Amino acid sequence: MFIGCFKLNKKFRETIETEILGLKKHWKKDLNNVKAFSSGWDPDYPFFDVLKKQIANVAFERTKLKFKPSTWWVNFYEPGHFTKQHHHSPEHLSSITFIKTDNTNPLYFDLNPGILRVEEEEGLVLIFDSRTDHGVDKCKNKRITLAVDFVRDL
Repeated sequence: MFIGCFKLNKKFRETIETEILGLKKHWKKDLNNVKAFSSGWDPDYPFFDVLKKQIANVAFERTKLKFKPSTWWVNFYEPGHFTKQHHHSPEHLSSITFIKTDNTNPLYFDLNPGILRVEEEEGLVLIFDSRTDHGVDKCKNKRITLAVDFVRDL
């Protein structure tokens, strides 16, 4: 289920957070499964170029397979926002990066049987199998995450 994880440099994470706070005023709410503000698919934000490369490198180190990004986005949650349980198939790998956590650890994975709750930490990047069901319970505080999906690079 989990392929790997790593932490972003604190300064890079803080720079991303500052950029997002300036950009989010143009975003829409309630896209697909996400009941929060979203950047929409594949925004042209330079920090994603760095992040996509880092994730692909970690995925290669762990699997010895090459992956390329297929789509990416930012979610900005306010109190009461959530994400319905879902998966990212037909993509192969997915990732979530915690830019700002709400300190209640609302992200969960449905392992069927059993629920795995993630202890969220700012700067943490999780890489997981895209077929894994997951969701976000209602947030109690502001929360910012980045998501990137990958397919095999044949």
